[in-house]
Amino acid sequence: MPLISIVMPFRNAAATLPEALASVRAQTFTDWELLAVDDHSTDDSAGVVRDFAATDQRVTLLKASSRGVVAASETAGRVAQAEWLARMDADDVSHPQRLERQWEMSQALPHLDVIGSGVEILTPLGEGMSRHVAWVNSLVEPEAIANARFIENPLVHPSALMRKSAIRAAGGYREVPWAEDHDLWLRLLEAGSIFGKVPETLLGWRDSPGRLTRSDPRYGDTFRNKMRAHFLARMPAIRERGVVISGAGPIGKTIAQELQLRGIEVKGFFEVHPRRIGEKIHGAPVAGLDEFGKKWRDAVMLGAAGTPGARDDIRRMAREAGYRDGADFWALC
Repeated sequence: MPLISIVMPFRNAAATLPEALASVRAQTFTDWELLAVDDHSTDDSAGVVRDFAATDQRVTLLKASSRGVVAASETAGRVAQAEWLARMDADDVSHPQRLERQWEMSQALPHLDVIGSGVEILTPLGEGMSRHVAWVNSLVEPEAIANARFIENPLVHPSALMRKSAIRAAGGYREVPWAEDHDLWLRLLEAGSIFGKVPETLLGWRDSPGRLTRSDPRYGDTFRNKMRAHFLARMPAIRERGVVISGAGPIGKTIAQELQLRGIEVKGFFEVHPRRIGEKIHGAPVAGLDEFGKKWRDAVMLGAAGTPGARDDIRRMAREAGYRDGADFWALC
């Protein structure tokens, strides 16, 4: 029985599969099986994997039960022999020591359930993705990863080594109206799973116009805000105490409305714009920063100001006022 099962869904990836498969074969850690799952390809992707599998008995070609990355991932998860699942996409490239370094961390820190790594962006399309990768790579320690869960996806999915029993206990991958990988991370963190990250760059993560994060509305702001509200509204402290939102711009307004739809009390907003102070937004009053940390002090604070540098400013102010990251303060953007 292998120590690691590599899960690689693919669809119409004949152009990139040879490099991805070669990077798996080049791993210095050799006790693995590769489960390559065909998500109803219409090109020769399955043929590429079939030819590769003919030269390596550790490789198995599977057919997804239905269309989509969730079904493909679940298909592989059902037949995976190992307790640890390594996720990889068919257009990415794992560095030779990826599995070795992640396996070493899993053995040295047995309390971890998910282990990511540093990533490099291949063929970035614009500065936004490069900034995102730099931010993700800055999150290394478990507390930093957990506290950043509502800002963006804090761990690159195809860089992950995951404990199969933890994935199953959290309900596995789900068909949801937002990003399925971020949804899984949020459920794992909600259940108490601990995330870690090997700081070295161990995955080449390819950017392209066809990536789901660029082409599928489930990965956009509208559904990301619904996802944030869904999981925030499940937190006992928020259900019991309500929230106060720092930032009365588009993100703060949207989150307030989504939380109210889920029965959460929005006690108020803090805002720097003088024309908004004294107004009401979705029925909740707006106060100035002179009352920050004093008014609505029993509520959980959400940092929702999207201007550059505002996240760090709000976090600093919240800490100075006695709020605790990951307890009664959450940054959302």
